[in-house]
Amino acid sequence: MKALIGTLLLAATTATPLSAAQADAGPAGNVVTLITGDRVMVAGKGYHVTPGDSREVTFTGQVRGGHLYVIPSDAKPLIAKGLLDRRL
Repeated sequence: MKALIGTLLLAATTATPLSAAQADAGPAGNVVTLITGDRVMVAGKGYHVTPGDSREVTFTGQVRGGHLYVIPSDAKPLIAKGLLDRRL
């Protein structure tokens, strides 16, 4: 349950997307696998997302209240309608 709650909610003060090369070159960070199969790696003040198998989506990172939310494009309409909690 703890991993599920932390799926999209990652502690951070500011965050910027990292390129795949930056993510591979830097020290290992914390990796969270989303319920969609996408993997989010947070390293320092940056993050990198590797989409799950066969997923063609984009990702938006938002920092709110000191927490980083990485939201897949296919989840945005569901969050906007209140059908999906952004923390998942």
